[in-house]
Amino acid sequence: MVTTEPAEATASETRPPGFHIRWGWFLGCIAAGLVAIVIGWFVAAPAGRINYLTGLLLNVGTTLLLLGIVVLLERRIVDNAVRKFRNAADEARARMRDDFRIDVQDFTDRVNAEWATASPEDVEAMKERTKRLSKELADSYVDETLKAHDVDEKPEQ
Repeated sequence: MVTTEPAEATASETRPPGFHIRWGWFLGCIAAGLVAIVIGWFVAAPAGRINYLTGLLLNVGTTLLLLGIVVLLERRIVDNAVRKFRNAADEARARMRDDFRIDVQDFTDRVNAEWATASPEDVEAMKERTKRLSKELADSYVDETLKAHDVDEKPEQ
């Protein structure tokens, strides 16, 4: 059954493909870190617990700093690079589409001008010429598209 109503997006459809959080590992790391901190607290001598707490806070601060630099900054750099490449591809497709529209309009104008001056006796010859010119336009567009996408051979028609 085909419906024309938009389908509701599920949670799995809203995530980008390939993005998956491994919650077991995530929660396991947090638990292991907290256990290590508690064990360190009890292993440290009561007189050295202030130094232990100072070192712990220093390490937590360093870890958060590195997290911010490595993960968040790297993510922004990658996202910007992906966006630029995607925009470049969209712009190239738009240029190709515009060029093709111009070529088709030029072709249409040229064929209309030729048909306007054709006599009734030339109809069959004009049909053949129009068919040949149409094929040449399509072939040139396919060749340009293949060249733009670095494809070596024409697809089967």
